[in-house]
Amino acid sequence: MSSIFQFLKGKIWFFLSFIISKGVVFLAPLLVAELLSKKDFGILEYALAGLGMVLNTIVNAGVPAAYPYFKLKDSQSKLNNAFSLHYIWLLLFFIGIQVAYVLFNFPIHYYIALNVAYILSNQIYISTQLKTNEKISYAVFIDSGVYIMLLSFYILSYLGLVNAEIAILSHIITGYALVYTAYAISKVIKLNTHKIFHNYGKVLSYSIHVLVSGLLIYFITVSGRILIEFFLHDFELVGIYAYYFRISAVVVMIYQIINIAFFKQMYLIDPKTLDKYFSMCFLVLYAISIIVFVSTPYFVPYFSEFFASTIQTYKGVYFLLSTQMIFWIATALLSNIIDREKLASKNNPYFVILLIVFIASLYIFKSKLTLEIFTLIHLMVILCAALIQIYTLRKKKIYFKKSVLSLLIISLVSILAYAIVL
Repeated sequence: MSSIFQFLKGKIWFFLSFIISKGVVFLAPLLVAELLSKKDFGILEYALAGLGMVLNTIVNAGVPAAYPYFKLKDSQSKLNNAFSLHYIWLLLFFIGIQVAYVLFNFPIHYYIALNVAYILSNQIYISTQLKTNEKISYAVFIDSGVYIMLLSFYILSYLGLVNAEIAILSHIITGYALVYTAYAISKVIKLNTHKIFHNYGKVLSYSIHVLVSGLLIYFITVSGRILIEFFLHDFELVGIYAYYFRISAVVVMIYQIINIAFFKQMYLIDPKTLDKYFSMCFLVLYAISIIVFVSTPYFVPYFSEFFASTIQTYKGVYFLLSTQMIFWIATALLSNIIDREKLASKNNPYFVILLIVFIASLYIFKSKLTLEIFTLIHLMVILCAALIQIYTLRKKKIYFKKSVLSLLIISLVSILAYAIVL
């Protein structure tokens, strides 16, 4: 009992900081949804959690995943200047965005997406370094940065200080991006250039496989907003999908506690122990997800006009997303192990095949495609991604049998509930 008390006492600041920061991440987009039109909210989500996320993966080039590998698994401190150089590359990307926007004046959802990609690249990179060095309380606040800007926009709009327009929000996001440009400049001033490009090349030689893997897993798991706009040509549907995705993501916040608090241990604990913890995690989070799905219609309509006006039509989408979150969490947790064991290059061909099948399925069902059918197909694809990761780990005699069983049980229960009740 005393050991448990000491653990909780040591983590109390982390839990407080997590509750505050992740509360902002969860609530800010939902509050903004009440201000913007459904179409404008769809544009925001397309840029913030759709295209912006995919672009961030490309821009970061897998370097964030390389940092804990070289620091914890390989213990190579001599590469420090290479990791500092990465900030310069990100800064050049941001400057390029501003020049291109002035010259070509492309649509605002692309401009927001590019600026968000720059912000997320910095947030994820800095946060990963903090987590690796066990400064987890600071990491959770860094992760929340762009959502703090959304909350600021909501407060300013609510007080009548700014108009509730997507263009105003774009200015706020760009202003926040300037914070990271200042940080990059501070890195330039202190940069040690000894063998810097050689060291950066060494980091990239590892991270390129992680980049491909990360891009594939991101496109498989968080491309919903992009593909809905592409196949259904409706930003309003993007907004509705994103809104229920956000509400379903309550369990993701719990997963993030696990991931952040035990990030370093992910690279050190033996796979058999991880399998036990992962399988329990999936089942417990699924139970919580279903409880949230069942209970929210009884109280959320009193606070959200968005929810009240859409729940009857899109209840099936909400249920499928509640299940999909568990499979998304599974892929995220397993990605840590894939990176740890340097199996990204072996996993990538299977993900390429899965992605081709996914896109082909959408084209096959294009004439009959609805938001609910899309969500169902996407759910099955994410489940397959998790199972592929587990299969890849078997090649190195790393077995996640309990995790497979948990995921299959969740799949069976969900399919039966969806077919019978919904």
